[in-house]
Amino acid sequence: MKNKYNIFLSADPLQRFERKLLAHPLIKGIRINTGAAFSGDKKSVVNQFKTDIYPLEVWIDLKCRELRLIEEATIPQDPLVLNHSISVKTPCGVYYNEGKEFLIIDQIIDGNKLKIRQPKNKEFSGVIRFGKGTSLNIPEPSLKVEEFLTRSDKDYVHAAKDLDIHNYFLSYVEKPKDLYSILDLDPEAQIFAKIESERGLDFVKNDFEDFKESVHLIAARADLYIELAQLHHILNSLKLIIKKDPDAIVASRLLLSFLNLEKIPLCADICDVGYLLELGFKNFLFCDDLCKNQESLAASLGLMEQILINYV
Repeated sequence: MKNKYNIFLSADPLQRFERKLLAHPLIKGIRINTGAAFSGDKKSVVNQFKTDIYPLEVWIDLKCRELRLIEEATIPQDPLVLNHSISVKTPCGVYYNEGKEFLIIDQIIDGNKLKIRQPKNKEFSGVIRFGKGTSLNIPEPSLKVEEFLTRSDKDYVHAAKDLDIHNYFLSYVEKPKDLYSILDLDPEAQIFAKIESERGLDFVKNDFEDFKESVHLIAARADLYIELAQLHHILNSLKLIIKKDPDAIVASRLLLSFLNLEKIPLCADICDVGYLLELGFKNFLFCDDLCKNQESLAASLGLMEQILINYV
């Protein structure tokens, strides 16, 4: 990468940025969150996005194995309908709200419909409503997701290729076959593999060496933290990823206290960045929420710049 330190932004396909923000020297490119819903043709929307952020790089974030709802649902009466057919040993937990809450899967119907109940020791009154596109985690070793790429993922790849875009972030990469599934569609693909599960870490340990000349890694901390068998394993997971790929991107949970600029940002947020720099990370991905707020984004970029000037 050209700069020693780089920041990648996140955006939904229709989001627009102030030009003066995009001119910040730390910004390397912008990730399009393909999980965001919009009306219109993917190719035309991505083309407009590419035009608006030029000369920055466009990265297409494919959802792949990530589990999302394709229908709204109200619990307890409705099933949770997934974007993938799965198999898993039940009963088991399904986590939502960034891992803060969980429910119990009692049964899987027709491969992708989850029959849900409340945990027996949890007090509950009323209903829980889930919106279409809600992301879920099932941190269960027996989980198997039938396909890697969704229909939407494939549509985005075809649209990107037509626009001469070949940059992809792949969610939940867990085995070499996942990478080949993209390379079969786009032989020119430049890939960052998001590591978000125990199986993803196994891929880093056992298989990444075969791809390190053409593929890079992303430490996707939010989902990875939820998926780990033991919470403290996140520390050695980060060490493993940056050791295997010195150009890895670290993502998720960065500088979230900057979302409320009426309060002093948390010391822990700033120390988090310092810790990641000490580990050796040079590339950072800011989350969607931080990038939606232009003032928060500007403040975060300013902080990163000062840390790199005064600390590194």
